[in-house]
Amino acid sequence: MNNLNRKIANLVAFGVVKSTSATGAIVTISDIDTPELPWSTIANKNLSIWSPPPVGAQVIVFAPNGDLNSAAIIGQLPSNDSPLPEGDDHEIIVAFGDGTLVKYDLSSKQFIGDFAGGATLKFPQGLEIIGDLAVSGKVTAETVKADTITGSSDVSGGGVSLKTHTHTTKMGPTSPPQ
Repeated sequence: MNNLNRKIANLVAFGVVKSTSATGAIVTISDIDTPELPWSTIANKNLSIWSPPPVGAQVIVFAPNGDLNSAAIIGQLPSNDSPLPEGDDHEIIVAFGDGTLVKYDLSSKQFIGDFAGGATLKFPQGLEIIGDLAVSGKVTAETVKADTITGSSDVSGGGVSLKTHTHTTKMGPTSPPQ
């Protein structure tokens, strides 16, 4: 009967991640270290996410037949060290350890990204923006093709201001544009 009780007790257990590798994590349950266990994630042909549980994370371990040798980490629990991001029931939020936050608000249909560092987006087949675009900060482009470029104070190209440029002629410099 003791073996049956042990198996039942080991079916689902809470533990703390002791170490991780590219293939799994060792979890401490009470005073027992598990063998390296795979962790659950989203992994299918349409979407795969790589996010191993960090050392110190509180996890849920499922062991079929109570055997820790065939167990897997089936979830992580929030804690003081790994709290959930604060949000409303109509928001989907992904928070990263460096402060980067990506949020989609289902009710207002707004996507917000707050990045701790830089970002690079690659669109090999191009990018189309439909709607107004507001940019705060500098814009750098290798080539700009546009029918019209409008600036509220000035537009310049190659260091030449369209507002204040002049030309030199045989008769002297011209006046700036009006």
